[in-house]
Amino acid sequence: MDRVRLGGGRTATTVRITTTEGTTRILRQPGAATSPDSRHTASPADRLAVEGEFYRLVQPWWPAVADRMPTCIGVDRSDHVIALEDLGPSGPLTGLYHGASLSEADADELAAYLVALHGVPGSEDELGALRSDGVRLARHADRFEEPIAATRVEALATRLPRLVRLVDALRTDVHIRATMRDLGGRFLEGTGTLLHGDFRPARWMPAPSGVRVLAPGLATAGPAALDVGFFLAHLVLAGQPHELLSGVLHRYRRGAMLDIAEVSACAGLEIIRGRLGAEPVPGDPAPHRLEAELEYATRLLRGGATVETPL
Repeated sequence: MDRVRLGGGRTATTVRITTTEGTTRILRQPGAATSPDSRHTASPADRLAVEGEFYRLVQPWWPAVADRMPTCIGVDRSDHVIALEDLGPSGPLTGLYHGASLSEADADELAAYLVALHGVPGSEDELGALRSDGVRLARHADRFEEPIAATRVEALATRLPRLVRLVDALRTDVHIRATMRDLGGRFLEGTGTLLHGDFRPARWMPAPSGVRVLAPGLATAGPAALDVGFFLAHLVLAGQPHELLSGVLHRYRRGAMLDIAEVSACAGLEIIRGRLGAEPVPGDPAPHRLEAELEYATRLLRGGATVETPL
């Protein structure tokens, strides 16, 4: 049996195994995440446990979700290992942050995935099986409590001197702080619709049968706006055309209700975290682009614009 390591992040290591018969499988096992502050790092084993529960919930009963993900072949709960279908040699769509374009067909498929996912009528007990306090609290700290990292601001301020003033205005804006508290509180409740929880290009992968969604290790229950806002924020961060964002909104609204103000606030917060957080998205935007994105995110959080408005 051959083993090839495909990637190893802080939270999971991914390995392709090839059997003597030539069959390939993907194994996901815990990485070595460490942090001086345990609030900010979910246990890798906890994340893989959530991922396993997610597949258990959707794979047998919800093909509109399961068919847009790799098939889960098995879960070893004692060693926290998940065996998945091998989707082929392609990697995730992180090239979007470096000038690649997301096709309209793939964007439509991703929007359809969220519509299907948010329509899964899981019982409180079923969705509760996804509830990991460690994962949820770490995600809350990263997304809602401290989306801005001082070291990141200092590094970027050398190229954009106005950044410090922009960040100070964000941190002291009463309306923005209230919006963040409200969104964070609803996230912590862990009730609502089924969410992927980490819907971004690193979780999208091309496959022969179409784009597929990976790694639901941050899945939880909550407002659908969190997933949709996250999706749209990363299209903005990846410099995708506004027409593509409009198409995503149109496709989602054909299948589900949407609170555009809430989606916009979620998108604004993720744009800020994606540029100024401790783990920013790939890429090095020009100063004028960075400033435009942060000003746009501020308007979204304050309610002065919606994601229907171009950057």
